[in-house]
Formats: sequence, structure tokens, C-alpha cells
Amino acid sequence: MYRFVDCMSKSELDDVKSLLILNNLSFDDNVTQTIGIYENDKMIATGSLDLNVIKMIAVDTSHQGENLTALILTHLMSILNEKGIQKYFLFTTPKNKIFFLSYNFSLIYENDSIVMLENKFNTIIERLTRLKQSLNLVRGTTAAIVMNCNPVTLGHLYLIEKCASQNDNVLIFLVEENKSVFPYEVRFELLKKATKHLNNVHILPSTPYIISTATFPTYFLKETSERSYAYMNLDISIFQKYFVPIFSIDFRYVGSEPLDPATNAYNETMKKILKDKLVVIERLRNKQDVVSASLIRKLAKEKKYDLIKLYTPAVTYKFLKSKKGRALFHHE
Repeated sequence: MYRFVDCMSKSELDDVKSLLILNNLSFDDNVTQTIGIYENDKMIATGSLDLNVIKMIAVDTSHQGENLTALILTHLMSILNEKGIQKYFLFTTPKNKIFFLSYNFSLIYENDSIVMLENKFNTIIERLTRLKQSLNLVRGTTAAIVMNCNPVTLGHLYLIEKCASQNDNVLIFLVEENKSVFPYEVRFELLKKATKHLNNVHILPSTPYIISTATFPTYFLKETSERSYAYMNLDISIFQKYFVPIFSIDFRYVGSEPLDPATNAYNETMKKILKDKLVVIERLRNKQDVVSASLIRKLAKEKKYDLIKLYTPAVTYKFLKSKKGRALFHHE
């Protein structure tokens, strides 16, 4: 008899790791739930969830052909449905792609090592087409910027103004993933106020298809591993395959990255994929300091508001001095 186990103990997670290794897969710490199927004391199948992402499905080789992949998948999908999650994604290897396509998933993107699928509810093309239809763009060139703005700095504003002066339409895809210190709603509001003098700028949610748990889980870890390069490639390739044609994007603008190796590696990957569609603008400096959001967060922790004023638009400075802004860094 099979039994389902919510894997939480060290020995259960060790069983998961061993089973993944047998299937030439690596264990990913970015998970919210891992399940296993045991036969007696032996784990014979496993699968995991990272919020709304299904991954790390593996079956013991001696039990393949027993429909265990379908059992794991159905179990994980029922967990998502119980939580009211209607939209979900699945990562697998190229050799397993056909099986999952037969399970009402559609292909978003694949390369030599990774296949990303989504369920057929509110697909990438449907979602981006609706966003595009909500815009009132003028004729001419359209440029895109993907930003986190955690929080909005004069560096962000410098890049946006440069882009707005060189293009007829500017689309800012603001990272929706709430793994930032500043919640998405706050970042959206600050960016809207900071750019209100630019009438060709449109702020859009990044959707789950740019820098999210689904496309780029390692972005928020700030490390450059072989795995993070695979996700960089995936994230930028999805942008090129879907966002560029649907929004008729001519250029993607980024700031140069002298400080953070992970972001610099992302920029280099963009150069390889987007080629002459990528425009790199030299980062704004204040005297010797590069203006960065991480510097602002550091100064906010230290309550150095006079210095914050030098690096941020008035709206960000005002917010950081407010009760709501201070509460993000200090329990007062």
C-alpha cells in the first residue's frame, strides 16, 4: 500500500534528496511544501510546491510505469485548489515534457535543461494581451524597463527620464513579487508619483512572467550559481518571446551595474539574448556613491534621513519619514 507523507523531518527530506539524485535532479531549498509517497519504509515518489510552482517531481526507477507521477501531480494540484490557487506553473526536464502536456498544461518556454509549463487558466498570451489592450500608446518607439524600486531612488528616476526622452512610449514593468522590504502597492504608488511629470510613461505589473517565484526564484537570493544562470536565461527568453512581440517593444533599458555581481550577470545574459535591443545607461552617481535602493534601505535603518534626501525623489523621502515608512524598518 502507498502512503502519502508531508515531508518535514530530516530523514524524510534526505529520502527526497536521494530520490532526486537518482533522477539526475537537484534539491531546491525554495519550497513551501514537499510530499512523498512511501511503500512500506521506502520513498518511491516525491514532488514539491514553491507557492504556486510545482517542481522536483521524481519517481523511483523500479516503480516507473505505475502512474506515480500522475498521483503526485494530482495530489499537488489538489493542495493548490484547496488553497484557492487557480494559477500555477510547473518545472520539469525536456524528457518529461510530453507527459505533463497531456495533463492540461501548456508550454511557456524550454531550453536544454529546463521546461516551464503553466495550467491553461489565464495563460501568458491572454494575460499580456489584456494588459496591452489597457494601454493607450502613441505611434513611434516603445521601450521597456523592468524595475523592483525597493524603494524608488533618483537612480531609477534618472534611467526612466533618459528612456522617456529617447522613446515615444515607456513601459515600466514593476516587479510584483512581494519579497521586497517595500510592498508592491507602496512601490507602485511611489513610482507613479515620482514619474507623474512624464506623460509617456506607463507603469504595469510585471505579472508572474518576469522576475518572479515562477521564472526566477534565485533572483532574490543574490547569488550567481549555475542554477541562477539557467533561470536568468529563462526569464529573459520569456521576455523576448512574449513581451517583445505583444507590446511591440523596440528596446529594453537597464542601468549599468558596478556593485552587485548577480545583477551584473543578469545584464550580461540580457546582452547575449536581446543583443541590440538592449540599451545600457550609465548608473547615476552622487559624488562617488552609486545611487542604489540598497543604500537607501541601509540609511533608513540608520535613520539618516538627511542623507536619504540626497538620493531619493521627494515622494520617497516623505514616505520614509512617515509613520508607515518608519514602521518598515523600526518598531516604534
